[in-house]
Amino acid sequence: MSFDYEILSQNDLLELFPFGRSKLNALLRAGVLPVTKVGRDYITTRAELDRWFAANRGREIFY
Repeated sequence: MSFDYEILSQNDLLELFPFGRSKLNALLRAGVLPVTKVGRDYITTRAELDRWFAANRGREIFY
């Protein structure tokens, strides 16, 4: 099966964001990031993450 979009895992997100695992986990648990929970893991797409960044540009997010 081939997808037309890039799926990002929780480990991929750790490589993209300039902060550690505990802050990423807090953002994921709080529902701040555009992710889907699959079992204990979170996934998203590059396109969804890009849309989220565009929509939240200039905003402060505290968690």
